[in-house]
Order: sequence, then C-alpha cells, then structure tokens
Amino acid sequence: MEPTVEHRKHQRHHVNFPGVYLANSVQVKEAIVLDLSIGGCRVASTIPMSPDSAIQLQIRPQHVAPISIPSAIVRWASGYAFGVQFRDLSEHESSALTRLLWSLPASGRESLSNPPSEI
Repeated sequence: MEPTVEHRKHQRHHVNFPGVYLANSVQVKEAIVLDLSIGGCRVASTIPMSPDSAIQLQIRPQHVAPISIPSAIVRWASGYAFGVQFRDLSEHESSALTRLLWSLPASGRESLSNPPSEI
C-alpha cells in the first residue's frame, strides 16, 4: 500500500470552533469548524451541503473576535461534513485568520509563511 500524499497548499490545524454559515439565504446556526487553514476548513453541520455551493462563514473561536469569511465554496461533501475553500479574503480577514492560527498550539505553526510580527 502506497503512502498518502498531501496535496494541500496550507497546513491544517485541528480545531473545534463554533461557526455559523449562510447558504442559499438560509442561516445555519449549528456548525462546527474543523481542520482550519488559511485557505479553508472542514465544517460539520446539521444540514448537508452540495459541492460547488457558495457560502458565507463566520468562525467563532472562544476568547477571540469572530472571523467572517464573506465568500467560500464547498469543494467536497460527505454526510453532514463538508470541505470549504475560502475565496478572495480581504487583508483584514486574512490577517485575523493568520493571527488566530498563530495563537493555536505550536505543533502546527511552523508551516505558516508569516510570523505574527510581520502581519
């Protein structure tokens, strides 16, 4: 059996943050943001999503201001979980997300491109 090759651009961080998303004018309040990176995340929800669906997402980590992702697209879906790719993050959103990722335990931070002092 051959080893699995990771093709992602960005390091994923295993998180478990509450979230809210808007899809097709329906706001879903019970979502959990998982496997977060600067480029996207995995979301578990009470409503299944279809690939290629456009969504807006708000990540609500404890002790940190919510981070709004105004444009994202569902890239894959399996049951009540789906993978989201963030699109067109503004500098403000990108900086907030980078700061959040840097605040996580050090085990996964070494792959981020900008240390906090350069943000």
